[in-house]
Formats: sequence, C-alpha cells, structure tokens
Amino acid sequence: MIPGHHGRLRSLWANTRHSLHFKISLLVVLLVLAIVGMGTGISLRAIGHAMYATQFDLARRWGMSLAAGAADALAMTDRDEARRQLEHNAQTLTRWRAVAYVAIADQDGNVIVSTESRPGLLATVYPPDGRRIPKVVVTDPHLLEDPATTMAAIEVVAPVYASAAQAARGGAHGILGYVLLGTDASVTQARFNRIANGLLALDFLIVLLVIPGTFLLTRHIVSPLNQLSRAARALANGVTDARAPVRSRNEIGQLAQAFNQMANRITRSQMELLQLAAELEQRVEERTRELEDLASKDPLTGLYNRRHFSEVMAREFAAAERYGSDLTCLMFDLDHFKQINDQLGHGTGDEVLLALAHAITSELRGSDIAARFGGDEFILLLPQTSALAARSLADRVSRSFAEQAAARFPTAPAGLSIGIASLNTTRTRNAEALVNEADRALYIAKETGRGRIVEAPAAVASA
Repeated sequence: MIPGHHGRLRSLWANTRHSLHFKISLLVVLLVLAIVGMGTGISLRAIGHAMYATQFDLARRWGMSLAAGAADALAMTDRDEARRQLEHNAQTLTRWRAVAYVAIADQDGNVIVSTESRPGLLATVYPPDGRRIPKVVVTDPHLLEDPATTMAAIEVVAPVYASAAQAARGGAHGILGYVLLGTDASVTQARFNRIANGLLALDFLIVLLVIPGTFLLTRHIVSPLNQLSRAARALANGVTDARAPVRSRNEIGQLAQAFNQMANRITRSQMELLQLAAELEQRVEERTRELEDLASKDPLTGLYNRRHFSEVMAREFAAAERYGSDLTCLMFDLDHFKQINDQLGHGTGDEVLLALAHAITSELRGSDIAARFGGDEFILLLPQTSALAARSLADRVSRSFAEQAAARFPTAPAGLSIGIASLNTTRTRNAEALVNEADRALYIAKETGRGRIVEAPAAVASA
C-alpha cells in the first residue's frame, strides 16, 4: 500500500473511532448483539428441554420396563433359553419405529443379545474395547448424535436387578446385567434444528435492521456539524454536488444555508468549464474517428485497405463457421494495368482504378466489405452469400466496369479478371485459406486468357 494512502486511512479511522457518532452506534449494536445472543441461547435451551422431555421420559420407562422383563431370563441357568427370551424381548421392542437399537449385557457388561433398526447404529455406540455396555446405575437419558450414520438417538442404560422372588429361591443378588436402549430422535432433532435455524435467521435479520437504524438515529442526534464539515471538505476536493442539510433555523441552519449558496455559485462556474471541456472532447473524438477512418482506407479509391480487410475477414469467417452460413470472397485484377500506365500515364491508371472501385461499390450491400488489396488488385467479401450469387454479382461488376472503360478510356486495353471462392464450396479451415483460394482462382483466370470469372472448385479445398 502507498505510504501516503495508508496514512490517510489511519487518520480517517482515528477520527471515526473517536467520534461520538461511532461510539454510540457501536455500543448500541454490541448491546443488541448480547441481548439477542443471550435470548436465543435461553430460548433454544427451553425449547430443547420441552421437545425432548417427553422422549427422555419415554426412553427411561422403556429401558426400565425392558430391564424388568429381562431379570427372569438373566437368572436362568439355561443360557440358550435365556438368550432366546432376551432376543425375543429386544426384537419385539425394535419393531417399533421409535426404537433405534437395544442391547442386553450380563453383569460384567458383556453384550449377550443386541438388535438395531438399521445396520451400523450400535457400532457407533460400543466402546473401542468391543461389544460392551458400561456398568452403571440407572442414569438419566441423554441425546446421542453421530454424523457418520446421521443418527440422533436418546440413549439410556438401565441395570437389571434380581427380583425378591429370585433372591428367596437362592438366586443371584444385586445386578444381573444391563440394558442399553436408544430411541430414534431424528424427527425431534430435525424439528429442533429448523427452529434453531429460524431463530438464528431472525437474529441475523434483527442485527441487520438494528445496524442501519442505530446509525440513522445517532446521526440525527450528533451529526449536523459533522455533515457540514464533510460537505465543506468534499467541495474542496471537487465534489460539486456537496451540500449541507438544513434541518433547523438556528445558527447551524443559517450557516448551512450560507454554505449552500456559496457551493451553488462554485458549481455554476464549474459546470460552465465542464461544458467547454465536453465540447472540446467531442471535437477531439470526431477528429480521432476521422484519423482512424483514414488509417483504415485506401487514399486513392476510398475503399478499405488490406489491414482493415484482414481484421473484418477474420471476424466474418468465425461468424460463418459458428452459424453455418456461407461466406464468399472475390478477387479482382485489372488486365494489362502496367501497359495502361506505360502508354497512357499513371493519371489514367488512377482513373481506371477509380472506375473499377466505383463499379464494385455500386453493387455492394450494407454487409459487404470491399478493399484495395494492393496495386491493381481488389477484394470483396460477401457474408451469407453463395458462390452462385457471387458470380452473378461479378458479372454485373464486370459489365459495369467494361461500360465505363469503353466510354471513358476507349484506347485503354482495360479488362477484368475475377476469382471466386466460397466457404461452403472450398471448405477451408481459416480466413487466410479462403483468400488464398480466391487468389488461386484469379490466377487461373489470368493464365487462361484474362477477362474471365473463375470459381474455386471443391476439389481445390479437399486437396
């Protein structure tokens, strides 16, 4: 960053952060952010507690009920029968869509049976040391989320106690095992997330409304003098429409009125200068266009020169290929032009060239481009024109030129050879190749007797 610019930014920031306008605005915004954040946090906590309270209670009751039902099975000496009963109880419970998974373990925490509503849920619940359930007393349900399985479950671990009858029969005492139960909380979690997102969006909207509101309010309170100062600095820096708002009739309002009157006089003077500058700029632009036009045209015939034609040719060729339209190029060459210059003089030669240029331009459409290619050669580009239509135009140009030459230069051996090449006939791959095909056709016309019109055949393009 430029040192001077960096210094100006630092000065501007120092003036801004020390202003009363900035301090009040920042204080109000921070206060609103704190209130909104605390309110959203408390609201989400209360909403979450209300939404999950019923599911927590249901998970607790299901876990304790399943633990009570598993006591007799865990007390059996026939382990196979005990496993069958436990599997039956677990599978019966997981048939409910509200239950995500169930696991029943012995008193050491080793899982005896387990079932789950969809594969992979329990794999995220078991500890790293294997299929075990932590040996705990009755715990409150808690929410468990796993991004890998997109699972949201309310989990509870309930111990299985030996009943009094089992103890009386000499059975085991205390805890026989543990039940791990998870209820599906995906629907509740999704609803809670939607509510949370809605509250956050509301918070964002509130902040967006508070920031400009605070700014406008504090500006109305503390900014009359600051606005007048900024308007004066802006006017000094060339901002002609800088004006101070007049909001009162007191001394500050009268000062603002006086400043605005002065600014109006300065603006009128500057507008007059700008109008003069605009007129001068317009004249410069007109002269520039004239010079550009002269640079792109042949000074004798007024037709475009070879450089400009090449630029237009490239664009038209690309457009023809893009839209699948035809594009035809015609090359004209004056027969015996050197003989005309030698016998009748260069002045007559120039007049013959002008006659040919006039014969060509008299047949042009608005989209056609004609140029002097060099010496006694002329070139004509016909967008969206077939070779057949181009030949008809070439015939008309040839007749028109012959009539002019016979009337104006009866002693001049003026003739015209024409070569034609169309894109659809030659299938050339670039603009330069199409011009070369027209030039080759022109060469054939001159070599086979002059005064002829020759079209480039398709075989030439294939080769």
